[in-house]
Amino acid sequence: MAFEILKKGSFCFWGDWFGRPLDNSHICVNASLEGDLLMADFADGESLTVYGAKDILSDEGKFFVTDAEMIVWEWNLYDEPEGEDSRRFIEYKKLPDGRIRKTSDLGSGIPQFIEPGGAKAVEMY
Repeated sequence: MAFEILKKGSFCFWGDWFGRPLDNSHICVNASLEGDLLMADFADGESLTVYGAKDILSDEGKFFVTDAEMIVWEWNLYDEPEGEDSRRFIEYKKLPDGRIRKTSDLGSGIPQFIEPGGAKAVEMY
């Protein structure tokens, strides 16, 4: 089913900013919601996939997903030509103990663990 993300802005996943706070302005060009699977494409070739999405709010002033099982954010490296060599991802997976395991194909590849502390799974500022 078609879904609209009207707000544009920067992403924070379980309290973990993508980039610096308020550094980016992502604009949604296409989104769909099938059950608890939210998929969205953004103007610069980024994509957001939220598995097990719960309590979604989307209007002109806010966009957030209160909780989720897993989030995958994909983008092309900035100042690089688009293509498979410049495509990157960050994956956030909620563990049974409530912590979030963050993995990425950037950096060391060693997972990081996040204590969400009440932060929403996805929030756009």
